[in-house]
Amino acid sequence: MPNSWAALATDAGSAASFFRSKTSLFPSGQASRNTLEERLLRTENEIAYRTSWDKKEYLLQGHEILRDIQVARYVENKTTTPLLSLNRSDSSPVKTLTAKTQLEILAVEDFWARVKEKSSTTQGWIPLHQLQALHDDLGVYCNIVDTNLRKEPHLSAPALTTLPRLTRVTPLEITKSFIKIQYQGRVGYADITHFVSRADFANLAYHPKKNWMTVLYRNNNVLISQKGETVPLNEVLGYVANTHRGIVVKSDSSFAPPLRARVEILKLEANTWGVSKIDGHGEVWWKKKNLLFENEPVAENTISTDALMKREIYSIAFENKNSIRGIVSSEGVFRTEDGLTWTEIPLFEKQNLPVSIHPNGTWFVGSYKSTNQGKSFEPFIRWDNIAQAIEAAYHRNPKILRLTQIEALPNQQVQILVDTGSHKVKLKSSIGDIRWDVIKN
Repeated sequence: MPNSWAALATDAGSAASFFRSKTSLFPSGQASRNTLEERLLRTENEIAYRTSWDKKEYLLQGHEILRDIQVARYVENKTTTPLLSLNRSDSSPVKTLTAKTQLEILAVEDFWARVKEKSSTTQGWIPLHQLQALHDDLGVYCNIVDTNLRKEPHLSAPALTTLPRLTRVTPLEITKSFIKIQYQGRVGYADITHFVSRADFANLAYHPKKNWMTVLYRNNNVLISQKGETVPLNEVLGYVANTHRGIVVKSDSSFAPPLRARVEILKLEANTWGVSKIDGHGEVWWKKKNLLFENEPVAENTISTDALMKREIYSIAFENKNSIRGIVSSEGVFRTEDGLTWTEIPLFEKQNLPVSIHPNGTWFVGSYKSTNQGKSFEPFIRWDNIAQAIEAAYHRNPKILRLTQIEALPNQQVQILVDTGSHKVKLKSSIGDIRWDVIKN
C-alpha cells in the first residue's frame, strides 16, 4: 500500500507541504493546493518576528512585541491600497486609498490597524506594514501592564480606575514619573514606566532649538541624545523611528527576552495558515498565503536610518522640522529626502567631514557647498585666504589647516572652526564671499 505522502503528492508547481501543527519543524506530507482547499476547515493568521537580543536570536509572536507603527497616531499609506471593511484580507473594500493618504489610527492589532481618513469620517482596516508614521506625529502611549489611574501624581494616591494593558492614550501632561491622561471620562495620573511611546523607537527627534538630533534612548520623561544631552519629551515636536526595533510587551518564558527589552527585528513573517482534514493524517496545517509583499532591493549606495544609527555619526544636519531632508557624515557623506533612507554622495568617498545646512538653503560639506539640496557641490573655501587671515590675526603661520565644524549664522553668514595644529580658530564670512574674518575670544 503506498504511503500517504506519495498518494497525495503532485507536481511541484501545485504542491504544498503540510504540518501536524504550525509549530512543527518538519512537514509530514504534501498535497495539491486544490485538495487542501477542498478539505479546508478554517484559516488562522499568524504574525511572527525573528529578533535579536543580547547576541541571541528569538522567534517572537506578534502579540509579544510592540513596534513604532503600533504607537503612532497619524500615518499615511505607502502605496495605493484598499481600505477594508473588516480585519481580513478577503473582506470587501470600503474604498481605495491613493498613496500617501493621511490617516488617523483608531485601534491596532498584531497585523491590522483600524484607521480613519483625516479628511473625512470614512473608516476601515489596513495592514500595519502598509502604513508609515508622519514625522510630526508624537503618537500615543501604550501601557504594557495593567496600570492604575491615580487621583494625584504619586504612588500612594488613591486609584480612580485601572487601564487594561495595551490601552492607547494621549497624554495631557508629562512629568518625571507620571503622565496625566483622560480615560473613560476620568482625568488622573499613570506611572510613566508602564508605557511605551514613539520616543522609545526614536532614531531622530526634533527640538525647536536643537533641530533634528540623534537619539540613544528614552529615560522616563526625557530623551538622551547621542551627544549626551537630556531633552524633555514635552519639548520634542517630531520623530523618525527605528522600524527594526521592537519592545517586548509579553514574556511567558525564562528563555525569552524580558519584559520591556529592546529587540532588533531581523525579519517579519506573516502568513495565513489553512487547516484541512486529510485522510490518514487528520487535521493538518499548511501555509495558504503570504500576507507580505517582498521588499524592493536596496541600492548599493543606499542605507537605511536604522543601519546608519549603528555607525558613529560624525556630523548630521537637517533643513527644519517640516522637512526631514538632510545630510550626514558617517564613513562617507549621505543625503536623505525622507529621513528613512540615505544615498551616498560619491564626491566625498569615505571621509568624515563636518556638515551644516543654512536657513537660506545652502548645504555645506567640509569645504564644499551646494545650492540644490546636495545634488551637486562646489568649493566655498579658498585655503590660502584662510591661512592669510590666521597669519594676520596671530602673526604666525598655521602648521595645518583642518576644518572641524561649520555653523550657520544669521544675515547670510557662516562660521567655521579650523584646527591649525596648535590651536583652533573661529572664522566667519558672508556666504559667497571669499574673505574670512578671525573671531577672537
